[in-house]
Amino acid sequence: MLLDVQKINKIYHSGKVDFQALHDIDVEVDQGEFVALVGPSGSGKTTLLNIIGCIDSSDGGNVVLDGMDLTGKSSKQLALLRREYFGFIFQTYNLIPVLTVYENIELPLKLLGKHTHKEMKDRVFAILEEVELQGLEKRMPLELSGGQQQRVSIARSLVKKPKMVLADEPTANLDSKTGEVIVDIMRKMNEIEKVTFLFSTHDPVIMKHAKRVIKMRDGRIVES
Repeated sequence: MLLDVQKINKIYHSGKVDFQALHDIDVEVDQGEFVALVGPSGSGKTTLLNIIGCIDSSDGGNVVLDGMDLTGKSSKQLALLRREYFGFIFQTYNLIPVLTVYENIELPLKLLGKHTHKEMKDRVFAILEEVELQGLEKRMPLELSGGQQQRVSIARSLVKKPKMVLADEPTANLDSKTGEVIVDIMRKMNEIEKVTFLFSTHDPVIMKHAKRVIKMRDGRIVES
């Protein structure tokens, strides 16, 4: 098992009001799964993804990643785990506007500091081909369509060959046809590279392709 989420709770404090975003969440994800977290806005999907991805902390429970309990890890240790284990795809793409397509995709490899220049170049061009962006490596993000920017985001998340990709509403800002193409790219990556995908989504296209759908409402899992 790659991921074991055990009795996770999350409480947000705003002034004198406490809001419990997650209630005793249990989720298990095996290596190579393609899983969708679905539910209305405010159901806790993004909060859960952020806790799994070591971006946010819980207020109770445990996250066990690849046999490692993340409870009590320091912020530096969590940052290293986040860098090593996860790729992230966001609905707003989050590309760095002053970097080219090539540089945006290369950045995670540079941060890892484990690869030679040639290894990084070979990997970037290989992933560019996989997401069908050959010839666009010198363009800036603002010179691309929304669908192309999301492909860059996918390539950036996959270039370091993470164990798991966390995708938060990755098709939300795309038209339905482009969304289909993006989902198809991610599905192929899942099948060929055996990368595990965990989505937060409202998109029926992602739900259709998901191997498992976990439904959330009011911070609770209501169906899996």
